[in-house]
Parts: sequence; structure tokens; C-alpha cells
Amino acid sequence: MRLPPVVGLVVLMAAGCGGGSAPQPSQQEDGEVRVGVIVSQTGVFAMLGDEMEQAMRLFLEASGGELGGRPARLVVADDGGTPGQGRQAARRLIERDRVDVITGLLASPVAEAVVDEARGTPVVVANAGADELGGPGVFRVSFTNHEHGHAAGRYAAEAHGRRPAVLMASDYSGGVETLDGFEEGYGAGKLARILTPYGRTLDLAPYLARIPPEAELLYAFYAGGEAVTFAKAFKQLGYDARIDLLTGQNLMDEDVLAAVGPDAEGIVSVGLYAPALENPENTAFVARWQTRTGQNPSVVAVQSWDAMRLLDRAAARGGDLMTELGRVGELPSPRGALRLHPATHDPVQNWYARQYQNGTNRVIATIPPKE
Repeated sequence: MRLPPVVGLVVLMAAGCGGGSAPQPSQQEDGEVRVGVIVSQTGVFAMLGDEMEQAMRLFLEASGGELGGRPARLVVADDGGTPGQGRQAARRLIERDRVDVITGLLASPVAEAVVDEARGTPVVVANAGADELGGPGVFRVSFTNHEHGHAAGRYAAEAHGRRPAVLMASDYSGGVETLDGFEEGYGAGKLARILTPYGRTLDLAPYLARIPPEAELLYAFYAGGEAVTFAKAFKQLGYDARIDLLTGQNLMDEDVLAAVGPDAEGIVSVGLYAPALENPENTAFVARWQTRTGQNPSVVAVQSWDAMRLLDRAAARGGDLMTELGRVGELPSPRGALRLHPATHDPVQNWYARQYQNGTNRVIATIPPKE
């Protein structure tokens, strides 16, 4: 039966307005996928932020400006390396720019603040490794700090025979949690833990001087500008002749190596990627990156590329983006086999012991995922 004209008008308005709520971000009227990218354009991790954004734009260029067959656009915001600025950036991206998803996120404290602010907007973490970072709407293509350190500890136990070791890192969640993982993976032999003030240490000589004389192995975690400071001080102060060094991936990543130069030669690190890995995905990625930059890609670049690959695969499935991100599972990556754990959404992946030789991080051992 046809409704009277006035009643019919009311029904149509209610159906069109959805009870007064705005369209959900994952259902843009023009079909565009809007990706909010929160990176450090200023602050201690600024040089990493540049690589992160560049890798994401390179993926979009390679995919014809689309994700999952839909037009896509990056909306980039600076977190300044601080949780407060990161939270504000997330709020603007969600409320003003109406992004479908937030990605990027270099530092763990920033990522934690952004995840708290994002609520119903999915978050794809492209670098931050905080162990407690997670939730039903959080998907990580990087690593957890504990996993990073644990892989290094397992490698060190085999390669160095659990000799007396000292651990050193910047004093924030990334450094502390990575050292915790190393201790568990190494199993024995720790002599001391040396923590340096995060973002405020320009002279590492007083801290290196705390290394016990009986220590035979130093495991160190630093990133960004702090990594450059550490690598140069370790060599120039003569510690390379006194103690074996093993580092986390960030300390010997490609962006750091470009700044450190010859002082990095021979240093061994444990990371999830090396430019010298032999697989079709990596061959193509390295060629594309070198054509664009003239350099080898870093771990941050690979993680950022994979963040976009995850979004591409999820968007192609055609459903709600939050739901489809959790259904992607296996993901082709330059780093090799990669899948997201169905419960935690954290990556399950190989790790690699890498030695810097003649300008390249070369794989000297493969460390399988923790059972």
C-alpha cells in the first residue's frame, strides 16, 4: 500500500540519514581510500619519517595511485616525536580529513597515544614495536620489541656461547623492552644494563665507560640520530678493539649507515630485513628503491612498503576495511615469508643476522620465528 505523501517523505529521510549519523570513514562517497600517515617530520626520528613517507608514496606510484583497485590518497601529519602531538594529529585526521585508516607511527610512545585516540578507526603500525601495543583494530607489519631482542639473544647465545654480556640502550619503551627480550633469548651471562636518557644524550663516553672490564659482548639498541651517535662513539673511542658488538636492527639500518660511514664496517646486527636477501619480491623492491634514491632500502622503508601492501590486499577484498585487514593473513614481502598472527595481528617472520660489508648488510644467519 502506498504511504501518504508526508509519511513517505519522513521514511525516506530516516533511511538516507541513518538516524543522523555521518557516513563511516571506510565508505567514502567517492570510493577513495584515504590513508592518514603519521610520521616524524621533526624531532629525533625525522630522517626515518622521510623514508617512511617516501616508501608509501613509492608503493602508490607503483600501484597506479590505487589501493585494492580504488583511488587512494595519503594525508600526512607530523607527530614531532611526541605522544601529545601524535594524538592531536590522529584527531585531525579522523575528524577533519575523515581518513579510512591510520598508518606510519615510528616511536612506540606516539603509537600508543594514536591507538588510544583512534578508537573505531583501524591502525596499521609500520614501525613502532611496543609490546603492549595492540587491540582488535591494530595491525602491525613491523615487530614487537620483545621479539626483536629475543631473536638477537637467541643468535648471540649460539654465536657467542653465552659469554659475559652487557646491554645498552636508550631509556624508553623501545630500548627497555628490546633488552628484556634479549635477556630472555640469551638465557645467561648478563653483567650489567646501561640506559642512556632518551633523546638527550650527545656524549656517550661516560656511559660506555661503565662497561665492566670482564664483559666480552655488548648488545646495543639505538635508533635514528642516537644510533649515529652510538656507532661513531663506539669506533672512535676504541671500544671495537675491546669488546665484541652485536646491535639491534635500527642501529645498523641503511639510513644510519649512510651517516656513520666506514666506522660501521664489520658490525653485526640482527634485523628482519637485509637488502641482500634473495627473493623475487626483494629483487624488484631494491631495484625500484635504488632507482628512486640511489641507495639501499632500510628496514623502515620495507615495513612502510608492506603497510601499504597490507592495505592494498585488504581494500581489494571489498568489505569493511577493519574486518578485511584481519583476514589478509599471508603477505608477500621483500623480507621473505610474512603473516599476521590471527589473534594478536602481530607479524610472524624470520630474523637475520647481518654483517655490514663493503656498503651492504649481508645475511650471515637466519633466525626462525620464536616457537
